Amino acid sequence: MLLFLYEKISEDIDGFVSAFRLFSNNISLVFLVILLMPFNWWIEVLKWKYSIQPITQIPFSTATVGVLAGIALGFVTPHAVGDYFAKVFSLSHHNRKRALGLILISRMMQMLPTAIFGLIAFYIFSSRNIGKHDIPFSFSFPILSLLGLVLVVLLVIMFLHRNHPKIQDYVMPVRKMGVKLVSLLAGLSVVRYLIFSAQFLILLSVLGLKINLFMQFMGVAFMFLAKSILPTFNFLSDLGIREFSVALFFESMELEVAPIIASGLILWLINIALPAFIGLFFIPKLKLKNT
Repeated sequence: MLLFLYEKISEDIDGFVSAFRLFSNNISLVFLVILLMPFNWWIEVLKWKYSIQPITQIPFSTATVGVLAGIALGFVTPHAVGDYFAKVFSLSHHNRKRALGLILISRMMQMLPTAIFGLIAFYIFSSRNIGKHDIPFSFSFPILSLLGLVLVVLLVIMFLHRNHPKIQDYVMPVRKMGVKLVSLLAGLSVVRYLIFSAQFLILLSVLGLKINLFMQFMGVAFMFLAKSILPTFNFLSDLGIREFSVALFFESMELEVAPIIASGLILWLINIALPAFIGLFFIPKLKLKNT
């Protein structure tokens, strides 16, 4: 993925320079994207604070420590495993094991809008590309996607209804989550997804792309889906997947991808690299000892 990114930059250095010049000439819009970043992570703090309610009440400051330290540790660990570590160790010792299932549910709620919009984007992408080769994949894709989502839901329900003593510490707190709390987490996840998308769309608006806003949103959704389902081993592979997927989608629209990749790089710096740097100062606040 990183090799792809390097090749794209090498192939069109002038395109990247022109794109960054456009952003420097529209610095007010870039500043607006930066202003949206705290709202993005504030919602994640609220999600963590509310999701842990079935086992304990934590103040906003403790939730902030867990989220920001998680960003920093997730930045350098495979598939953001460090995020789990930071959130668990921001809690007191006796709540840590019971928190794992709740963290998983919170991440699943964030995956909900990613899957819904991403699958629509993938269907559009497959219809435009796989259909050119007379492969009837695009017709069966909606049905396969629906069946896949139903299967995941059924597996989760079956797991939650197991009574094996070794998994009770993980399952019982999840069972205590009512419909109201799950709906709240799902709603916050959708809002956070829309903020992410709005940030990227604001950056893309600077480029004057010759496709409508819906297709631009679909390109962003395609990128988020790829980032969520493809394995990453560190922050560099995460960066490569983002740029590879967004280039793949917009290139199929016969657009120049260099400016779009430049937009993705700027968004990565604002939403991931900068918060990860801030999160470094919160890692010492984690409760690493069993107190």
